[in-house]
Amino acid sequence: MSFRLITKIGVGVVCFTVIALIAAMWLIKAHVYRIYGGRVQLVDPTQFETQILPTAITHVSVLSPDGEKMLGDRVVILDQGKIISVSQVTPALDGMLVIDGSGKFLIPGLIDSHVHLRRQPNDLLLYIANGVTHIRNMSGSKRDLALRDELEEGRIGPHMYVASPMLFTSGRLSGWYTVLTGPWRNVGNAKHAKAVVLSLAEAGYDALKTYYNIDIDTYRAINKAAKEIGLYTTGHLPEDMKLDELRTTDQREIAHIEEIIKKLQNEFTAADIGDYSDEFPSFVEGREDAIIDDLLANDLTVNSTLWFMEIVGKQAFDLENQLKSIPLEYANPGMVEGSPYVLVGWLPGRNKFEVTDEVTPEKKIAIERSWEARAEAHRVLFRKMVRRGVRVIAGTDATVNLVIPGFSLHNELESLTRNGMTPAQSLRAATATPARLMKSNEGIIEAGRRADLVLLTENPLTDITNTKTIEAVILGGRYLDRERLDEMLESVKEANASSRKFDLELYQ
Repeated sequence: MSFRLITKIGVGVVCFTVIALIAAMWLIKAHVYRIYGGRVQLVDPTQFETQILPTAITHVSVLSPDGEKMLGDRVVILDQGKIISVSQVTPALDGMLVIDGSGKFLIPGLIDSHVHLRRQPNDLLLYIANGVTHIRNMSGSKRDLALRDELEEGRIGPHMYVASPMLFTSGRLSGWYTVLTGPWRNVGNAKHAKAVVLSLAEAGYDALKTYYNIDIDTYRAINKAAKEIGLYTTGHLPEDMKLDELRTTDQREIAHIEEIIKKLQNEFTAADIGDYSDEFPSFVEGREDAIIDDLLANDLTVNSTLWFMEIVGKQAFDLENQLKSIPLEYANPGMVEGSPYVLVGWLPGRNKFEVTDEVTPEKKIAIERSWEARAEAHRVLFRKMVRRGVRVIAGTDATVNLVIPGFSLHNELESLTRNGMTPAQSLRAATATPARLMKSNEGIIEAGRRADLVLLTENPLTDITNTKTIEAVILGGRYLDRERLDEMLESVKEANASSRKFDLELYQ
């Protein structure tokens, strides 16, 4: 074989490989684009715009600044997007939009502190219709930064706090593939950490988000660099991090209670104590005080995502009924349908948590008991965290399996209350506490605060499920009544229906 022929074959192989890689890259991006909602019809948010008018809400019960009680028969004056006054005296109301709040209850706009927006801005309307006026996007992108600016300039939707792309450590090839699938940033090693932190801060991200597959030295370097410039850090705990580092880490927030439970699972397994399903919750009880001591000593915040931890195991054996228990018509169809090529999706056959029929009955029982032990371990730790005063903020991990934007925060508040918080504490975890953490002028009803409010027909301090009795949402001083909120919901439902491929009636 001649040298020229060998050269031609070599060039051909290289060209074929390059073309194949480009095609694969295009297919991956197209696939992710569809799953994340990029092909769902977009709803025009301008149809829901209203004027910001001087507004008076009269004879209304108002959540007190400390969040512990309702102050009856108050008059709340709003103007230019701010709360002007909260008083028992009715001023002159000439030229104002007057809302009779008799028998109603006013609370701050709700905040979901852990969401993933993906590529579906229709979800912004779901948040508003559910009284969520601020979200923390925990895996942001440049597109999200631009959307955050649009929202601040008046687009209908919640204010948005944008954490960085998820920071991880990987080799070049595997890292390249991961970055193709979503908002990720591969930090090669600790030497690159400071440059990455500075670039993300310059881009305008509100916080840094680390993922569990980041090596420990890079993790520490990222948090150190962020601390030096005053940039907030949140996220997962690295796989090779020990729980005793909670007392010294520069990370300011743990993105899930699950992160601590996973570390405790590793400790339990390594100790070879006994049957996981029977003894793991008790093992957590024996470790919880030492862990909480460290959380408190380092002033660490914990993001809840508790409701998802309670339902995730139920998807393994009761998926059909779980799908019927949620308002599936409002969920992004691309995410629900997932993909036949990888185990992504919510439906049977594509749900990664589902236990298939190939599993023996004995094994199914063991798996079910294991999931329940894990859920109970979360509840055990959470209850003790509440009793000892760990700072908890309400987050839902919205858009992960069965977690529907807006609706899920009410599920989370119920879960928090069911597991040890009072209704007042749960409300604070979704209003004043995250607002203070974000240095945002909201979360409390008093003069000078931003007019992001929710008007309810029932008192949430007597029953936390009453956060769903929404009469109106006030977004930056714009009054959105129940009719307009229902129109938002209907528009998203129609947009989803036009893009849906599965039979929704199977789950209604």
